[in-house]
This record gives sequence, structure tokens and C-alpha cells, in this order.
Amino acid sequence: MRYQNKINKMKRVLNFIENNVPLFLTLAAPVGLIFPYFSFLKNSITYLLMIVLFFTFMKMDVLKIIQSFKEPLILLYLVVLDLGVFPLVVFLIFKLFGFDSNYLSAMLLFSAVPAGVASPAFTEIQKGNAPLSVAIVIITHFVAPFTIPLLFFLLLRRVVDINYVGVMLTMLQLIGLPLLLSFIVKYIFKERANFLKERTSLFTLIPLFLITLTVISVNFDFIIHNPLETIKYILISYPVYFLFLFGSLFATSRMSTGDRIAAASTKTFMNISIGIVLSLSFLEAKASLILTLAQIPWSTMMLPASIIAKNLRKKRS
Repeated sequence: MRYQNKINKMKRVLNFIENNVPLFLTLAAPVGLIFPYFSFLKNSITYLLMIVLFFTFMKMDVLKIIQSFKEPLILLYLVVLDLGVFPLVVFLIFKLFGFDSNYLSAMLLFSAVPAGVASPAFTEIQKGNAPLSVAIVIITHFVAPFTIPLLFFLLLRRVVDINYVGVMLTMLQLIGLPLLLSFIVKYIFKERANFLKERTSLFTLIPLFLITLTVISVNFDFIIHNPLETIKYILISYPVYFLFLFGSLFATSRMSTGDRIAAASTKTFMNISIGIVLSLSFLEAKASLILTLAQIPWSTMMLPASIIAKNLRKKRS
């Protein structure tokens, strides 16, 4: 009897965590400031992302991902929106308010990077169309290496050199391996695979939580010694995140709720890591710092995004 009670309590705790994933992800930022000891995981973020994608693919039908590519007009619209329209709008807004070249270049790169590899997991948590998110992630990673240099040349007259082969090989590693492994596990271990499917939210929460802790730990010294500067950079990037979130939902108002959530997630939770790497290569130190600290708001956007997605689903039901 006691053993059964313990099991029931454990199930209630796990259900509570799974039903409040956005809240726990938001709490990761302050926890990282209290326990800034996770910088050793900096070189493991790629593997953490692969774990996130593995569990996301465990719950996903691969055929649905393939099916998403059979709607080229929707994908073309979303890719143009993500990699063309949003970067242009963000650049013009910051230009209008008279921000200097550091901010202009940082925000242009910030808004022009491809969709985040973790975004399908966020879409899944919000009960959106996760296969569509995967399709957007794949396409934007192949298109962005061409659109980013084009945008910088047209808007700032700057030449950006990107390692196209490196980006594509990274994509194959990040998405291809977890997809293949999930397919193998579902085929060989059917009963255990069902358990993993049922607890996908919990298993994706753990690596996503660790990624946020790592980001905070890496930037801990700057945050503590330059609190006002940190707040300023965060306040600058937050409105851009909300522009991506609400702008995506507005631009896809005629699509299904699941597709709208997918579009908003892939843009809001973009691959900012690529932006940081590129900024260190060809932007000034200040611009790189702006992008680096923009990771902090990234880790807290799941809560408002989930609330909005929940309201969207209620209106459609």
C-alpha cells in the first residue's frame, strides 16, 4: 500500500512538471544565476540539442515531416517571412530609432538566423504542428547561409563570409542522427518506446533546462559585474522576440492553429547560437555581446508563447 502511494505521488509530481514545462524553463534563468556552475557544459550544447530532438522525434511520425514538404507554397511563405521580411522590418525599426551600427548589425543578424533546432520541441510542448517546425528548421538552415550575406550587403554594404559546407554538415548531425536513432528505437523497442513517447515533455525539459543553465553560467561574470548593461541589452532584445511571436501569428492568421504555433515557435526560438558564432567572426565585440546576452530572453519566452498558444487553441475549439 505504501509502495503504491509513493508511485501515485511520483506520478502526480511528474504530471505537474509535464503540465508546467514553460514555467520550469522560465525558472532556469534565475536558477542559473544562483548556481552558476554549468559552464563546463558549454561544449556539450550540441549533444543536448540532439537529445531534445531525439525525444521530439520519438513522439513524431516521420511521414508527417515528409508530408510537410508536400506543401511548398506554405513553406516558401514561412521561409520568406522568417529570413526576409522579419530581418528587414527589424532593421528598419532600429534604423528609424537612430541606433548605431553595432545595434543595427547585431539585430539584423539576430533576426536573420535560421529556425532553432530546439523549436520543434517547443512546438510539440505547445501542441502545435511539430513536423512543420522540423521542415522549417531544415529549409531555413540551408537557405540562411545565402540570405544573411545578401541582407548584410544590401542593407549595410558589408561582406559576410559563411562556411556553407560547415553549416550543412552541422544540420545533418543535429537532425539526421536523432531522427535515425528515434526510428531505430521505435522499431526495435516498441513497448519501451511507448513509455518514452508518454514522457516526451519531461525528457525534453531536462536538456533544455541544462542549456539555459549553461548560457547563464557562461555569461555569469559579465551579468554580475555589469548589471545595468545586461539589463539594457535584454530590454533591447525582448521587444524583438515579441515582434517575432505576434508577427508570426498575425502573418499566418489564415492557417490552422497548429501551423500558426509552429510558425511562431520556429521564428521566436531561432538558432541564436549560429548568430553568435557569426558575430564573433565579422562583427564588433559589442555587437557580439548583444547577441550573446539575447540568449537570456530566449530561455524565458516559452511561458508567454505557451499562454498565447493555449488561448489560440481555446478560440478554435
